[in-house]
Parts: sequence; C-alpha cells; structure tokens
Amino acid sequence: MGLNLFDIAVWWLVLEITGFVTLPISSYLCRNLSDKGYSVSKPLGLLLVTYISWIISIISGYSDISVLLSFVVIAAFSLSIYIKKGLLHFDTKYIIKFEIIFLFAFLIFSLLRAYSPDIYWTGGEKFMDMTFINSMLRTTEFPPLDPWMSGTVIYYYYFGYLMVANLIKITGILPSIAFNLATASFFALSFTTASGVGFNLTGKIKYGIITAFFVTIAGNLVGFFQLMDIFRKENAINNMLSFNYWTSSRVIPDTINEFPFFSFLQGDLHAHMISITFQLLVILLLLNIMKSNTFGLEQILVMALSIGFLYPLNTWDYPVYLILAILVVAYRIRKKDYLTSFVSIAAMAAASYLLYLPYHLSYKIDKMILFVPSGRTSLIFYLAIYGLFLFLIYTFVLYKNKFKLSFILLIIAALITIFEVKLFIFDGVTNPKINEFELLILLIPLLVLSVISIFKEKDRNNAFILILIITGIFPSLFCEFLYIQDALGSGNSLFIRLNTVFKMYLQNWILWGVCAGYIVFLYRDRFATKKAWGVVAVLLILFVSIFPVLATIGKSGGFSGIPELDGGAYMKKEHPQDYEAILWFVNLTGNPVILQAPGELYQYNTAITTFSGLPTVIGWAGHELNWRFPKRSEIDMRWSDVGKIYTSGDVTEAGRLLKKYNVSYVYFGEAEAKRFGNPGLFEEHPEMFEKVFEYGDVRVFRVKKLSD
Repeated sequence: MGLNLFDIAVWWLVLEITGFVTLPISSYLCRNLSDKGYSVSKPLGLLLVTYISWIISIISGYSDISVLLSFVVIAAFSLSIYIKKGLLHFDTKYIIKFEIIFLFAFLIFSLLRAYSPDIYWTGGEKFMDMTFINSMLRTTEFPPLDPWMSGTVIYYYYFGYLMVANLIKITGILPSIAFNLATASFFALSFTTASGVGFNLTGKIKYGIITAFFVTIAGNLVGFFQLMDIFRKENAINNMLSFNYWTSSRVIPDTINEFPFFSFLQGDLHAHMISITFQLLVILLLLNIMKSNTFGLEQILVMALSIGFLYPLNTWDYPVYLILAILVVAYRIRKKDYLTSFVSIAAMAAASYLLYLPYHLSYKIDKMILFVPSGRTSLIFYLAIYGLFLFLIYTFVLYKNKFKLSFILLIIAALITIFEVKLFIFDGVTNPKINEFELLILLIPLLVLSVISIFKEKDRNNAFILILIITGIFPSLFCEFLYIQDALGSGNSLFIRLNTVFKMYLQNWILWGVCAGYIVFLYRDRFATKKAWGVVAVLLILFVSIFPVLATIGKSGGFSGIPELDGGAYMKKEHPQDYEAILWFVNLTGNPVILQAPGELYQYNTAITTFSGLPTVIGWAGHELNWRFPKRSEIDMRWSDVGKIYTSGDVTEAGRLLKKYNVSYVYFGEAEAKRFGNPGLFEEHPEMFEKVFEYGDVRVFRVKKLSD
C-alpha cells in the first residue's frame, strides 16, 4: 500500500482540528506564556477528548457518537470563552514556524515508521499494544474488557489506547496503519510541546528546538562508545548500517534504560511512550503557573485534570508530577497565608484523584514497595545515561553556589568513575561498583545545592529549572532504595529493579532534558568565553547526537526496501493462512470469545486477538501475571484448561470447559497446529462444532451448543 499519503493527510488534519477547537481554552488557561498556550493546544485537546469521551461512555456507552460528542463539548466551551474573553493575540510568524515544525516532525517520523512498520511479536510490546487498541475499538463500556483474559476487565492503565482508538474512530483509518501514524504523531507532539517549553522559557524558537532536541532526539553516551567499537572492527560502514540500537537501552545491568528517542524509534505504542507528550504538557502548564500572579480555582482544576490524567495513562508518572506541581505551587504562593497554600495544594492533589474516581474504583494496585537489597546503580552507568545533563545541571547549580565541598565531592565522583571505567573495559567486570550507595555522592550534593539555590532565587525561570532539577532527582533516588514488586522480580531476583528503573528513569530524562535546553541558552556566551567548558559541552552534545543518527539508519535497514505504513501487511506474506482468518474475524460483531493456543511471551500466537480485538481465554500469560501480581491462580488455571480443550479426546469435558469460558469460536491455525497437532476432536463432532471457515490448514469452528 506504500506510504498511504491520504491517511497521513487525514490523520494530520484531525490533529490540527483538535488543536484549533481547543485553542480558545489553551490560550485562556496559558495567557501568561509567551506563545499564549499555542504549543499545548493539540495535546490539551487530545487530553480533553479522551477524558470527556470516557465520562460520556461511562454514562451512555462508548461509541463513535461519544467521541464526536466530546468534540462538541470542547467546541461549545471554547466558543463560550471566545464570546466572553475573545481570542488572545498570537504571533503569526511563531504560529507558522510552529506548525511547520510540527508537520515536518510528523512527516519525517511517519517516513521512519514506514521503513520499519511491522507490528511484530518479538523485541517489544507491539502485539500487546495492537491487541488493546483493537479491543478498545470493540468495547462499548468502561472499564473495558481484557482481550487476553476473557470475561475480566483490563488490569492496566489504558487511557493511551483509548486516545488512539478515538482518533481511529474519527479518521476511519485502518488500525494497523493508524498504529504507526499514532507513533509518529506522539513524536511530533512531544517535539513541539518540548519546543514550546523551551520557547516560553527563553523567548527564542531556536532554543525551543534545542530543548526539544535534548528531550526527544538526543541519545545517551553509549552511542558514542558503540561508534568507537565499530571503528575498531573491519567493514565499519556496513556495521554502521546494521547498528544495534538496542544496546543503548540496556546500560545498567538487569534493568531497562529507555529514553524518548529510543522509545519512539522502537515504535511500541506503549503507555510510557504516549505519556511523554503529556508529561511535557504538565511541565508547560506549571510554567504558566510559575509566571502567573494568582493561583485560583481554574488553575487548581486544570492542574488536577492534567496531572490526574497521568494516572490512567501511565501510572508511574503520576506521583512524580504531583510532587513537581506541589513544589511549583508552594514556591509561587510561599509568601502568602500558609493555610491558603496548604488548602490550594490539598485541593489540587485531591481533585487529581477524584476527577478519575471511576477508574480508581475499577483498578486496584496490589503491588508492594520493597527495599532494594543490592544491585544498585554504578556511577559509570549513570553517567553513561545522564552525563550531558549532569554536566550542564552541575554547571548551573555550582555557578550559583561556590562551595568547595561540592568540588571535592565531584572530584571523588570523577575518580570513582575513572576506576570503574578501568574495571569495566580492561578487567571485564560487568557491573563495577566501589560501594552500593556511590550514586549518592553525585545526587545528594546536587539536591542540597538546588534546594539552597531556590531559596535565594528571584528569577522565576531559574527557580522553575531548579524545581525541575530537584524533582528529577527523586526518581533516581527512589530506584536506589526502593522498587515496585512485580512478577519479573519474583521470578528472578536479579530483575527486581528492571521495571521500576525502566519507567522512572524516563521521567528523569524529560525533566532534565528541559533543564539542559534552558541552561545552554543561559550560558550560551560561555561556549566562546570559557573554552574548556565549551569544548566539553560541545563534545558531549556531539556524543549524544550519534545515537539518533546511527540508530535511525540501523532501525530502517539503511532505508532499504519499499516504505509501508500498514503494520499488519507482513502477515499476508509470513502467515497468509492466519491472515485470511483475521479478515474473517474482523467482520464479526460484538465480542465473542475465541479459543486460541495460550500465549507465550514474545512468541507468535494469539494473532487473531491482536488484529481483530476479539477476546481469547488466555493471551500472553506472562503479561497477565505481571499486571495481576501476586494473583496467578486463575491465570494458571486458564492456561491448563485451554490445553485440556485442545488435547482432550473427551467431547463432554471439552464442552464443559468451553461453556465455563463462554467460548463461541475455536480457532485452529498456525500456532495451534504447532502446539497441539491437529483439530481431530472438533472435526469429529460436527453436532457440536460447526466449521464456519477454512483456508489451507486453518479451521474455525463455531461452538453450536453455546451459540444456538
């Protein structure tokens, strides 16, 4: 199908309409910003559409109409603001430049996705994401049903999938194409929102783009070391074309260390990636409060709505951004009545929870927060991830606090790092550490200096950056002492921090990436006047620029082949028989349960559910175990029961189990044949199983006793 230019245009147009309809609201709420809220109109619009459609759907059911009604509500609210307040004056040149940046980012990333579009089951979460999106398109009520565990509701934060489903309903674009367009749009939204943050801090579009580069494009320093390794080997050019971008996301042993550009390039339409845009939205809304002289009811409500949105979008982000909001609000109203300050903060925090109460009532977290016994982060690996940001941030805080002790601690940290580099490179130690708590040598002075600085700071922009620095320290400190217990760690003690570090280090990156852009602007003259500092800064910026270039080449296969945005097109070539069955299942209405082979993690199975959204008895059990941890008995039972149905020669027993799970169709395709042999039982009993589809070796049987 190629690049699907019409679909690209329709998707872009809907995003533009969303931003335009929301513009009176964003301009009114963000009237203290230089761009009058233009840079947040699109993400704020998506947030409002998602929230309002969810509320409407709880009352009257989820459908195309509920999505359209949400647009009507937003349009009506915007119209009332326009009539009462008028539209603030916008800088036309800025708007044109901003829209060019957004369109360029969207088109470029759409092209990148087209060279690696496949919604594959290995090396990521695309199968899960596509499953949940297609299931969301079929749901009629909230909380939505879990497609991988029929008869139960989703036990996962699902607002990102709802947002994408809304866009699919509006555009009418094929979900497997929309999957990649959504990824491209979240990159473009994140880039432009980050540039909006930078612009509103500096007043310069150039530094807005630099801020967006640090947040959404820059890689970590591992890309530089990978390049050095490539040049040490033969066929360097060929090795660059097959650059292993995965390596840079696995820095700290036994953890995952994704950063925004990796997540966008990887292309999993996962919660942590979708939330990047909305973390930046919260930052920009808080910057507006920082520049405001008041903090009244409207600010409390908009912050509660935007921060609370993070909970059902990507729960990991909620506490960090609630802390950020509390610090910003506390700073702004610190000179006023303490009781007023406390009430305002308490009201914002409470409302951020209560506005999403139906979600909280349906989704209870049973996981425990436990102490990390060992296996903490080495300085060498932490600096490999955040080296550039820390260099710039320490420059900022040391310039404000000339404490000799700070320099001594930095020298100690540098010596430890040099020693660990020696252990890692020359002695082959995979996780070199001097001490389990050595990271504190770097973070505690930074925290203390930032806190001291903020009490003396009079410039609001500088104070805002200091608050971002302080907030960014919290996720790293949390991961050194505590972790969220899940099935990954319970199966192997080495992996207890895997998911916690994965999800929380991303917040570090976004907060400190914004700081980096502002600090480069603040000390722009130092690049020429302080030559040693300037050389180090430029080198570090060049080093973090290596990953996005080489990773893009490697992920796209050197831009070889024909670009294609349909993430499901490969199924027609690699799994043609299952593909034909998927086309048949897609046309079914409702949510009939399909029996398929139980799902092994990151293996080819449950493809019917993935591409049709129809529920199966048990999908990827490993994921269900992690979401529902520590409860696993029902998951194990379902796995066992599905095996019994496929392998049992007893039609009565099979019928009993099919009835137990309300199964309407039994599927026998590629994964089932590989695992269970042949569909003998179902072929031999036409009185109970009606063959309704056949293509090659694929068979679909309707369970007559349940359907008739």
